[in-house]
Order: sequence, then C-alpha cells, then structure tokens
Amino acid sequence: MRARQLIKNAKLVKPQDILNREVTGIFYDSRKVTPGGVFVAIKGSSSDGNAFVQDAISRGASIIVTEKKGLLLPGGIGMVVVENSRRALAEMSAVYYGNPSKKMTIIGITGTKGKTSTSVIVKKILETASLKTGLIGTIQYEIGQRIVPSTNTTPESIDIQLLLAEMLEHQLTHAVLEVSSHALDQGRVECIDFDAGIFTNISSHEHLDYHKNFTNYLDAKLKFFSYYMAASQKKNKYAVVNIDDAYAKNFINVAVAKKLNLITFGLSKRADFYPEEFSFDISGTSFTVKGKKLFTRLLGISNLYNCLAAIATSSCFGIDLDTIANGLNLLDCIPGRMEFIDAGQPFTVVVDYAHTHHALEELLKTIRHLNPRKILLVFGCGGNRDKSKRPLMGKIAAKMADRVYITSDNPRDEDPEAIISDIYRGIPFWRKRKCKLIPDRRTAIETAITEAEKNDWVVIAGKGHEQYQIVKNVFHPFDDRKIALEILKGRK
Repeated sequence: MRARQLIKNAKLVKPQDILNREVTGIFYDSRKVTPGGVFVAIKGSSSDGNAFVQDAISRGASIIVTEKKGLLLPGGIGMVVVENSRRALAEMSAVYYGNPSKKMTIIGITGTKGKTSTSVIVKKILETASLKTGLIGTIQYEIGQRIVPSTNTTPESIDIQLLLAEMLEHQLTHAVLEVSSHALDQGRVECIDFDAGIFTNISSHEHLDYHKNFTNYLDAKLKFFSYYMAASQKKNKYAVVNIDDAYAKNFINVAVAKKLNLITFGLSKRADFYPEEFSFDISGTSFTVKGKKLFTRLLGISNLYNCLAAIATSSCFGIDLDTIANGLNLLDCIPGRMEFIDAGQPFTVVVDYAHTHHALEELLKTIRHLNPRKILLVFGCGGNRDKSKRPLMGKIAAKMADRVYITSDNPRDEDPEAIISDIYRGIPFWRKRKCKLIPDRRTAIETAITEAEKNDWVVIAGKGHEQYQIVKNVFHPFDDRKIALEILKGRK
C-alpha cells in the first residue's frame, strides 16, 4: 500500500515524493519496526515516542509521523507532521487493514465494573445464536480458536484493527470489545464503527492516578456515546444503559442527543429489561425477564446486572429469550471472577478480581448472603495507582470480613509495606485486631487456608485471572488460583 493512501489530514509532508513510497507496516513501538515501515511517534503516559525516532530509523523506518514540526531527520527519511499522532495512528491503521469494523457487528462495553463479565456473557449468547464472535478484553483476545494473552483491556488502535482483520479472516461476523476509560481518553477506539455500546456503571476512586478527578473520569466514559458511537457510520446504533446507576441520566441524555437507539436495563421496573423476580444461592442465580425463567451459575447482584446488560444487548440483534436462556445455561464461570477453587476441602475458596472498594463491598455482600460461618479475606492494593482507595478498602474489608489478611497485590515500584500501611490506616482501631499484615502474598493465602474451618469462605481478592505479580516493575509468575490449589492439595 502506498503512503498517499494512508496519510491524510497532515499539516506537513516532506519531501512530497514520500507519498509514492510503498508502506510495509505501521508501528508505534520502535523495537518492532521493519524496513520500509512507518513509525508513529505517540506520547504515552510514561514516555514520548519522539525519543525513539532514531531507533526506529536504525531499524528501517522510512517515514516518521509526529506532532513535532522541528524534528531533524537524516536525508531520505520522510516526515509527516500531524495535529494528533494517536488519531493519525488510528486513521492509518483502519485504512491499512481495510476498515474491518465496517464489515462486522461491533459491540463495545464500558463502565467501572462488569466489563469483562458482561463481554463474556454477550459472546456466549451470540455464539449460542450461531453468530461467530471474537472478543477483545481484559483476560484475553479471542479470534476463533486462537487465544492471545491480553496486554491491555483495550489495546492500541492498530492492534485492535489487526485483531478485527484477523477475525474477518476467520469468518467471524461479530466482535465484543471492552472499552476502558484510558482507551476512550487516548483515542484507541478511534475509527471503529460500533453497532452497540453498553454502559454498566461508574464509581469514584477508579483510575484517579490517570484521570486526576472523577469529573475527568466521567467525561472520558461519556465520550464513548458522545463521540465514538456518534461517529460510527453504522445505520442502527444502540446505547444500552444501566438505568439504576447514579449517573445513568448523563449517559441517557447523551445517547438521546446523538440519536442512538436507547435500551435500558436494571432492577428498576422503569427499565426495558428488569427481573420480575430473582434469587441466588450457592448453585447460581435464578431470575425472570419478560415472563421467561432464566438461570446462570454466576452468583450475586453484580452478575445479575451483567446478565441483564447482555440480555438487553442481545435483544437489539433479534436474539430471542429461549436462545438467551440456553446461552446463560452454557456459561460455567468467568476466569478470576468469583472463581471457585475446589480440592475437596470442607470450606469454600474463591478468587475474585475485586480491586476497588465498591467491587470488594459487593463481593463480600454476595458471600455474606450465602451464610458462611466466617469470611477470611486476603487482599492488597496495587502500587503506582490511586492511593485514596487504599484506606477505603481497608475499612470495608475489616467491617465485612471476619478475618483480614492484608498483603501485596502488584506493588510495582512502591514499597509493599507502605501500601499495606495505607490500607491499615483506614481500619478503625476496634477492628484492627481481626487483621494480619503479611506482605508476602503466597504466605497470606497459605495462612488464610490453614486457619479456615468447615463452612468458612476464604476469599482471595484483587488479582483474579492475573498470572503474574509485578514487583519493582518486573513480572513474576503468580496465579492466585494455582497457588490456592497447590496449598489446598498440600493441606492435611
């Protein structure tokens, strides 16, 4: 493909003859550049791509796309100056891979909690309806039978376009994408033609290390409907909104203003899709929607919301409730989301991704509803992330669990004991006696399991599906599920 087919909306192109050059690939990571490639210098949260231009050239880049007009380049290297490098990356990537989102049905999901679970449920229902469906999300990227470990909840725009193009090659007709607030703010989902967008919920103290305040975080989420969904060139576009959320009206107003087809879900009878009745026990959740009795092995109110979101979305594409019911029945569990670890022990062990105070509170409420003898909670907080949620998580943990083992999550380059201290600070003095501070996560899990008795619940929260622990920014193999199972098998 020639450069002139890719390069649009540029402020400066020199020399002009670079437009006739054959492009062999588009790259934003200089280490991956191949001869004849275009290197797009984007500014990330920790580094500026312009610092790696020379490295890209040494690896064979023939064209540099940048926001910097005064960049000095060797002779023969083309320069394209653009207003926004990320937008340019998205625009070029879409063209380079043949605009795959225009040829598929694309469903995006945004919200603080529930994105992963909802995406898995939607995919299962679509597949039950014989619709070949791919997935791009927090746990992994699924292209037919090919599974790619996830690097980001929502990868960079060029990576999304490549994944969608691969899905088309595998004859997939639908794709479900988790859409993070970072992706919305940074334009990673630019040039994707969405057919439906789901808003699950929004809560405070999430990603404030990046967004700085809740207003910015809310604005980033609203941008999914106000900008990306509005820009989609699909004819019938749906906004699927959780009507019970405190900020639902913000999303509903934007959806209406942008002339999106609005579908609502929730526990409220004002919603288009709501449960006429529901109950849950250790076996799963039973509920009725529009007179149809439904069952899922997924537990609790949060998963009921996730199922309702999936049901409402599926209905947009003409999938009937019988098919939806079959899809829900076929879903056993979602990796790292209230995942049970069973080695025949007389107590329950569950691993969950809950890593915010809201998610932790909902998880513990669900478990308390199931009448455990005691709840033994193992959790920590991530380093280099919003510190304000740490004492809040400590307060909720000590209030709702019977024993608390405060440990490391992914400390990254922070001191694990300093993070634990931040958590411990939020616990009232009269509840501190139920807490143990154990920086080593394996030891904390082992201690909780060793102390568990019949009918107790050991809850290991925070990392869920993750198969690593980040210490001093080095990834070490660590999977809560494998660790717990090893300990259980070794327990007499």
